Amino acid sequence: MHDLSAAACRPQDTSSVANSSAITPPSGQQLQVSRTHRNPGVVIVTAAGEIDLATAGQLGKELWQDLPATTVLDLTGVNFLGAAGLWVIESTAGRARAERRRFGVVAGTHVVQRVLHLFSVETRVPLYLRLANAIRELPGTPLPPAHGGHS
Repeated sequence: MHDLSAAACRPQDTSSVANSSAITPPSGQQLQVSRTHRNPGVVIVTAAGEIDLATAGQLGKELWQDLPATTVLDLTGVNFLGAAGLWVIESTAGRARAERRRFGVVAGTHVVQRVLHLFSVETRVPLYLRLANAIRELPGTPLPPAHGGHS
């Protein structure tokens, strides 16, 4: 079960969102993206700043590199999420499904929660309020093979 529901996106519920010490982009730079390996099976991609048409490619490039069994995208430091950023999230989630990997998003701010909720991203991508919850619920092991047809 994920800890971010539609109810968590309502303005009156934003007090439950942890105020983290996310990275802050250097002055003059719109987006900063970093990658942290938790263990061989988990990578955390952290973004801070604005994700829009001008910067979405930077995030997409980081998320398109070789990825382990589990990828967590931490958007706690994001103060703007545009349509191009949504496309990066959706395409990354699609790739993870196709490759039988796990992918989740930490949406720790009301700005990000609202955009993701408006586009019902939570129906396709696990969303979390806190990084610790995402790490706990998205184990660093690949998904089992799909059952069904044979190739």
